Amino acid sequence: MLAGALPAQMPSPEDFLGFAPGADRKLADMDQIIEYFRKLDQGSVRVAVEEVGKTTLGNPFIVAVITSEANHRDLEKYSRIQQRLADPRGLSQEETERLIRDGRAIVMINCSIHATEVGASQMAMQLAYDLASRDDPNIRRILDNVILLLTPMHNPDGIEMVVDWYREHLGTEFEGSRMPWLYHKYVGHDNNRDWFMFTQVETRLTIKVHNTWHPHVIVDMHQMGSNGARLFVPPFVDPYEPNIDPILRQQVAMMGTFIATELTAQGKAGVMHSTGFDAWTPARAYHHYHGGIRILTEAASVRIATPITVTPDRLRANVKEESVRMPLPWKGGRWSLGDIVAYDYAAALAALTNAAGLRETWVRNYSRIFVKAVNRTGPPYAYVIPKEQRDLATAIKMLNILKFGGVEVHQAEAEFTADGHAYSAGSYLVFMAQPFGGFAKTLLEQQVYPEIRETPGGPLKTPYDVVGHTLPLLMGVNAVKVDKVFQADTRLLPSIPKPRGQVTPGEGANGYAWGHASNDDIVALNRLLKSGKTIHWSAGEFEAAGRTFPAGTMLVDHAPGLLTELNAVIQDLHVDFTALPAEPGVPVYRINPPRLGVYMSWTASMDEGWTRFVLEQFEFPYERITNSEIRKGGLGKDFDVILFPDMANSTIVNGLPEGSLPEKYTGGLGEVGVKNIRSFIQGGGALVTLNSAAEFALKSLNLGVENVAAGKRRQEFFIPGSLLRVIPDTTHPIAFGYDRDTTIFFRRSPVFSAGEGYSVLRYPAHTLESGWVTGEELLFNRSALLDVPFGKGRVTLIGFPAQYRSQSHGSFRYLFNAIFYGAASQD
Repeated sequence: MLAGALPAQMPSPEDFLGFAPGADRKLADMDQIIEYFRKLDQGSVRVAVEEVGKTTLGNPFIVAVITSEANHRDLEKYSRIQQRLADPRGLSQEETERLIRDGRAIVMINCSIHATEVGASQMAMQLAYDLASRDDPNIRRILDNVILLLTPMHNPDGIEMVVDWYREHLGTEFEGSRMPWLYHKYVGHDNNRDWFMFTQVETRLTIKVHNTWHPHVIVDMHQMGSNGARLFVPPFVDPYEPNIDPILRQQVAMMGTFIATELTAQGKAGVMHSTGFDAWTPARAYHHYHGGIRILTEAASVRIATPITVTPDRLRANVKEESVRMPLPWKGGRWSLGDIVAYDYAAALAALTNAAGLRETWVRNYSRIFVKAVNRTGPPYAYVIPKEQRDLATAIKMLNILKFGGVEVHQAEAEFTADGHAYSAGSYLVFMAQPFGGFAKTLLEQQVYPEIRETPGGPLKTPYDVVGHTLPLLMGVNAVKVDKVFQADTRLLPSIPKPRGQVTPGEGANGYAWGHASNDDIVALNRLLKSGKTIHWSAGEFEAAGRTFPAGTMLVDHAPGLLTELNAVIQDLHVDFTALPAEPGVPVYRINPPRLGVYMSWTASMDEGWTRFVLEQFEFPYERITNSEIRKGGLGKDFDVILFPDMANSTIVNGLPEGSLPEKYTGGLGEVGVKNIRSFIQGGGALVTLNSAAEFALKSLNLGVENVAAGKRRQEFFIPGSLLRVIPDTTHPIAFGYDRDTTIFFRRSPVFSAGEGYSVLRYPAHTLESGWVTGEELLFNRSALLDVPFGKGRVTLIGFPAQYRSQSHGSFRYLFNAIFYGAASQD
């Protein structure tokens, strides 16, 4: 930013690009958008562009800070005001009033996280230019009272992919078509479902900015289908997640209806609120637990940048007539990227206008929210995470997730008692009376989804997303809710390191044993296999070195340099290796490095992306395998295990219809591919299916297994993304390392009645732990995971998303074990 620079030095977006943002069949790409914002940074004292970090693919992730020149000189001061008001402990009323008086309204606008929803990324250039160059009273009021954090591309990698694909097919029959791969390396459309797990690089970069500023208003700009409203804005519909402060709920409604009013006053028809979108899951709304409101905007889409015509008969019934939610309907006609840009621009400017005009109100209510948070009373008083955990490394990971979200985590310096139970020194505590205690409570408590029905006696109203998000259950961590106030000697942890593992050596050791109960144990296994070590799993329990080792204990044979390698492994893994004086004396499974193929459909499966992400995090080598490769046959030459992620049988077998994309991307396995998969398994290979992919095995392989949930009406059986208790058979290799009771995530999942195969997991009589279940009786004593012999090979049906959005760490090992077991041999 050059002090004293003149606006004339800044080109308009149209001058820079050679076309106006929103022009038909024209798109600015990632490099052009970044370059344009850097020109604004160089040419205006109102704009400062920061590269916050690099994206998943190594591209710049930028945020533009836009405000008045005077505010720019004091940015650190305004950030400190936000931080201090967010933690008002020890703050006097007089000091609070001064900070409110001096503070600025902080607005964050995030554009096009879903990269095919490209309109906002194009609009961002015009918005930034106008704020940098115009001097009318409203712009001046905004600049003086608001600090805008503008993320022009929330998913730069995706913008690059989408624009490249669009340009490649411009003028062809595939103009404006969907890409046959995800617009993010791993997660595609799920990249805005990561706001409490923080798994993706772009999520963490956004939170880095958010936690510096704690914006009062976050405008999250999206697009939706073409046949409904032209623009959705809040209020959201019920239910709200109950830990969201009522002040924020009212502010969401106020800001949303203000935006709708402004656009309607401008003659922009088809703006609708209070429909479709709820505010239940924190996976989409980090802001609601950190003092800010999330304003979701959803504009009607076109074919990327190609205009469409929507005739009146194609419009949905609920948008054709005037209503309290939409008093000015859109009558149909031509709809273009330019229209999206215009609506997005108007919505963004309306939000900034509101924030500027009500600056003190936004800052004061922000302060009130945190005063309530730190003075919270009533149960629960705290959650205790005992240091004794089956998977301590994952418990530490969970605590670090909370800490990344601003939650304070304490550790006990001495033994203490809470709600009548004794806890040892070293246990972790999360007190609820703290600035972001609501975020902690949301993630630690069990959800009870409210019974909101579409009609009296009718089915449960379909939630917009999943309804169970209890982190301890998802991650397999023991966390104890404590209702009553207690005393404990604790210290606030500035960081939460993972304890190192240990190696207990022995003279003349035959080999070393380690556990099977943690995800770190699996990473250790992969590292030792990679270095060529001989690994077994014990098929039963055995006695050695003065202790009892359970079935599934991992064993590595002695080899030169092994002790050095084990000591290297424990540098970053919480794994305990124990020397064994002799072989265990029980049957064992020889664990071979699995040659794993992950099926990739050209339908751009998010679950396939999440699967790859999880496999990479836990150091599994794999290859992606496509329809054409499967149709070639000879799969056993290259693979021991083939994994089908969560996708429908029709997607796997039929794929995309002919003519929808270039020919190489259409079709599925077809009859030939199905036959080759069958031959692969019969010849000794293993097929592992996740969740709904079980339908392929049931229908295409004709297994003697029935999905009893298939065809059930929602009044009979409905589980909208909930956490359920299951009973594993811990003598089966796929369940090695688990306790008798574990938790899985159930979402659009099959329920197996087995006429053949081995039931590894079954449902007890009462299974719901967090979320909602209709028709729980259908689950009783049915199977959630089956191991079915098939010729010389096997089919493993994992009837739930074991790796769901990289959240369900507690069930990862069902998938990991199935992969290893599929390639194992019994000695």
